[in-house]
Amino acid sequence: MADYLSTPTGQFSFGLGEGPCWNPSTQRVSTVNIFDKEVHLFEISGTKLTKVESFSTEGDVGAALPLADGSFVLCESHGIFLRDKSGKRQLIAELPVEGEQFRCNDAKIGPDGKLWVGIMDYDAVEGNGSLWRVSRNGEAQLLLPNLTIPNGLDWWGDEFWFVDGPAEEIRCYHWDNFGLIDSGKRFITNGTPDGLVIDSAGEIWLSLWGEARVDHFNGFGEVVDSISVPATNSTSLCFAGEDLDTLVMTSALMYTTDEQKAQFPRSGDLFTCRVNATGRPPHLTFS
Repeated sequence: MADYLSTPTGQFSFGLGEGPCWNPSTQRVSTVNIFDKEVHLFEISGTKLTKVESFSTEGDVGAALPLADGSFVLCESHGIFLRDKSGKRQLIAELPVEGEQFRCNDAKIGPDGKLWVGIMDYDAVEGNGSLWRVSRNGEAQLLLPNLTIPNGLDWWGDEFWFVDGPAEEIRCYHWDNFGLIDSGKRFITNGTPDGLVIDSAGEIWLSLWGEARVDHFNGFGEVVDSISVPATNSTSLCFAGEDLDTLVMTSALMYTTDEQKAQFPRSGDLFTCRVNATGRPPHLTFS
């Protein structure tokens, strides 16, 4: 097992940093700070991140997904919005669940061009979460009900890998235009799973909440590498950079004790690590 050590920027302390995304069209990495209603954009050179821009959202923002033209799909607590390069917002859809207790969590644009978004309640009540597929015309399809914390998600061919926290497993489904079928395949995680990404070899890299690390699983569900992330709550990750060989990882300062803050003073920062793997180009078209 080859283990890695990530490097913090030393500049940031986000309450709940999440949702890193790489946009090769703009050569920028974007992240969200969910409860501070912020989206931050960075340039990357090697493993160095430099903040170049930020903007605010109107609601708590679970994900901000970049598109090829520089616009963003914003998954907020009061709906799904499209924000163009000038900052003009357009409502795509209200949240497909009713109640002020709900918000968007992790989300990605899928290979089908649709928005796949998890919705949960603020108290993470078991069974109140759900996963949806939303089209640009606002149509929403329920994919998975009765979840708790719908979280990390990615695709490999007809497989859809998904985390429903705090269950310590990654679930595999078969997906198509009609929905999802449970394959029965599971990878067991050693800790609470959060965000994930699948590399160009079809292998999963997983952030682990409360464990200060990222685990790399091979196709048999075995952990073959780990990345030390000096922040108690590692939250999510993406491959970034011209060669897609650098992982950018987010973390959270929230929900850490004074003892944990003393042990990991960079909690809430962004971290980078060059690894012996490459990522895949993201989906940048929303239809």
